Amino acid sequence: MRNPDVRAYTDRLSYERGDLLSVHVQAAGPVDVRLVRLRSSSANDRSLDQAVSWSAAGRYDATDQPTCVGSFLHGAPGSLARADAPATTLGAFVWSGNVAAQPVQTLVALADGLALQLIDGEPALVDGDVTLVATGRRLENHQWHLVAGMVDGATATVVVVPVDSLRGAAAVARTGRAGRPVDLTRHITVAGRSGRAVEVVDQGTCGLADELFTGKIERPFVCAAALTESDLEDVAAGRRDVATLDLVAGWDLAFQHGDDPAEARPLAPGQPAGRLVNGPARAVTGRTFTGRCLDFTRVPDQYAAAHFHATDLVDARWAPVVAAPLPADLSSGVYGVVVSNEDGEDVIPITVVPKQDDPRQKVLVVLPTFTYLAYANEALFNGLDASAMTDQEVVVADEDLAHVGDPSYGLSMYDHHPDGSGVMLSAARRQIVNMRRGYRMWIVGAGRAFSSDMYLVEWLARRGIDADFATDHEIHLRGADYLRPYAAVISGSHPEYTSEEMLDALTDYRDGGGGLLYLGGNGWYWVTGVLSDAPLVVEIRRGQAGVRCWESLPGEVALMSTGLPGGLWRHRGRAPQQLAGVGFAAQGWGRSEPYYPSDAAKDPEHAWIMAGVDEDPIGAYGAVMGGAAGDEIDRADVALGTPPDAVVLASSRDHTNFYQRVVEEIAMNLPDHGGGQQDPEVRADIVYFRTPGGGEVFSTGSIAWSGALLHHDGRNGVSRMTENVIRAFVARREA
Repeated sequence: MRNPDVRAYTDRLSYERGDLLSVHVQAAGPVDVRLVRLRSSSANDRSLDQAVSWSAAGRYDATDQPTCVGSFLHGAPGSLARADAPATTLGAFVWSGNVAAQPVQTLVALADGLALQLIDGEPALVDGDVTLVATGRRLENHQWHLVAGMVDGATATVVVVPVDSLRGAAAVARTGRAGRPVDLTRHITVAGRSGRAVEVVDQGTCGLADELFTGKIERPFVCAAALTESDLEDVAAGRRDVATLDLVAGWDLAFQHGDDPAEARPLAPGQPAGRLVNGPARAVTGRTFTGRCLDFTRVPDQYAAAHFHATDLVDARWAPVVAAPLPADLSSGVYGVVVSNEDGEDVIPITVVPKQDDPRQKVLVVLPTFTYLAYANEALFNGLDASAMTDQEVVVADEDLAHVGDPSYGLSMYDHHPDGSGVMLSAARRQIVNMRRGYRMWIVGAGRAFSSDMYLVEWLARRGIDADFATDHEIHLRGADYLRPYAAVISGSHPEYTSEEMLDALTDYRDGGGGLLYLGGNGWYWVTGVLSDAPLVVEIRRGQAGVRCWESLPGEVALMSTGLPGGLWRHRGRAPQQLAGVGFAAQGWGRSEPYYPSDAAKDPEHAWIMAGVDEDPIGAYGAVMGGAAGDEIDRADVALGTPPDAVVLASSRDHTNFYQRVVEEIAMNLPDHGGGQQDPEVRADIVYFRTPGGGEVFSTGSIAWSGALLHHDGRNGVSRMTENVIRAFVARREA
């Protein structure tokens, strides 16, 4: 599938008015750039959009350019380096889930051309394009080995020592070579070759390298002598440390929370710190991990590796075509940076958020950008039997097909790296094709994530409800004080990924008298950390529970960004029911269903919510699979934290067996477990409750809810109920 002709991103997802905005474009020729306020949910019908006068609008040159993708270490030697060394050793402890993930992978490389590599998984020492010596046997997957390559005069040797003695004895391969001295004075790369264009970018480091490695590396080193097999066996067995060798260069990759994740501690005399480029994973287990302690902050020596991936990306580093301030009088809202030429168009969404001291509207919509990043360029359709997941027609968009197998797009947190490890980091500075207005997600045939939240944006505009907009990143950084001016705070349709700071802010806002509307499903589910604010990079560790596409490796549940456990908030004692009254119950992609009002909905006490809602059931329509309750759905559960006085106003039922209860609630696999047709807890609940401090919460428990708002031009029960609650929350806090 050919790449789109115009690809673009902005340096941030959200800005304040007057902030500098940088637009990064890849295109073969000039592009026009302009700014528009996005109010229509459809990319085809843009009748509600508003043009914005922006001094930077105009035509700019653009080119095709490389993407900084694939992590590696870039470093310099210490005081023992010399330009005409007669002998040297390159070495590292190595682990990979797929040692042949790429045909040629570099472990350690010198700038003069000498490199220790894996060639189809087989350790080899190469000089330029010439393979000097290879072991003749692949490394074993999922096992630690000490791999070293030596030159000494006219001899080249490769030695592989398994760390686990049960894996056999050391393997040695030796051959003659055309003797030449080795230049140890220039830069050295680990997990890549020919490192270049390396630069510190805000809170990270970016650059380019070739023949990248995917797997873990611990204690990589370069010596000013040819080590013996006995020396290497002592190092592998722990009888001798790498730091005691005649090091020209070496790096300790152990990580402590608070360290710079892009810095590698040097081991050699006079050696500067190395730079970890393009975001390899830290706080991962190394060769000495025992399993007795799962906290990397307490046993850093057991977490002394970095996990490099040829598919890591923290900042694409395309050159900007324009960097200019946004208009100083821009209102808070969702905007699009339109980049176009005669070949194509890309509209990058940005959120303009209120300054701390700006006058505010009474309503705030919080767009869940951490969830957008988690799903960014997701490709679960690739190789998946979608017919096993849905009874709906599956149509994969061209923009989705274009990024499959193209590392310049970066991966989602639902994908795997080439060695089978899960993607723990997701970055904003790249083109994200499924974070676009009008995007139709392949499994629901409708908007999802950002494109689903545009249903809400359009509905607010059509109903004449003025609102400010922010992203979860602002809530993470600014806390409850940023929320306090608002009478009503509205979630997006799928705020699945959330940080502790966000949970605290929303809870404090609610308990301080605020009105919270949770208009989504599967919210506040995964523990999420922010590894970097600029560029924005979020982190997860899936652990071994929850609805997941991969599991964390043993011992790798704590986040490097926080030093605290990842996984599900439910398993941290903060189930979503505690915040919003409902939490993730089931997922599925059969048809969506309506809600059936309970007796409580008929109580005069709740007439203000149900006023004008003259349909029963509610929401037997909608853009997302034909109903208001579907995709991922949430239920009330007092055992998980739903307040005892919370009122269930309506519930869905009759979901097909494509809907299954969340796996964390299935203690045993039993025959005939069933799904929506047999399990009464496979449902979505609409819940309302008050807090002792005067706060109120209204939750709908379904991703599909927003897709029903615009049905029949907004003249429907889902729309009326939502508007009733928003206007009541505002009126009560104005009184």
